[in-house]
Amino acid sequence: MNAWARPLALLAEVLLIGVLVCLAALPLVTAVPALAAGAVLLRELVEGGRTPTARRFAVLLGRAVRDPVAVLAPLAVLVVGALDLLALAGGLPGAAALGPVIGLALAAAALVLLRTAARWSPGDRWAALLARPPLDPAGYAYLAGALAVVALVVAQAPAFAVVAPGLLVLAAVAVERR
Repeated sequence: MNAWARPLALLAEVLLIGVLVCLAALPLVTAVPALAAGAVLLRELVEGGRTPTARRFAVLLGRAVRDPVAVLAPLAVLVVGALDLLALAGGLPGAAALGPVIGLALAAAALVLLRTAARWSPGDRWAALLARPPLDPAGYAYLAGALAVVALVVAQAPAFAVVAPGLLVLAAVAVERR
């Protein structure tokens, strides 16, 4: 492969991973296993040059979903977030002060889930990974920045929502590998 073509191939593979993760994460409760499968595909690409395929992604997604914690953790975050938003919208006393606190807590939970998904490998137990999140404030700051940039790009050009999960996977794997 030509020297100029390799970066384009990497871009195409990251975009493919983004589309696969986006499709698998549509039910929302499968978002974390989909991110984990995408992270494994990306690590295999970077470490061993293995080209990502939809079949390999499906195998990894199946392994990630087998552990019920992988589905229950994002479901718990979604339920708590929805209940908190309903309480705030319903006129909860102190909503002006609690709103930002709840928003930060939900964002922190999303970052922990994203970093956990980036660390997952087939055979790992989700409960064990979630029990010991990395104590790396700089890594969380980098990932929060990436999440903000991706959200801004998708807000400006909604068509990028299809590949945005791949960019988040790329950022999460890069944070874990640094």
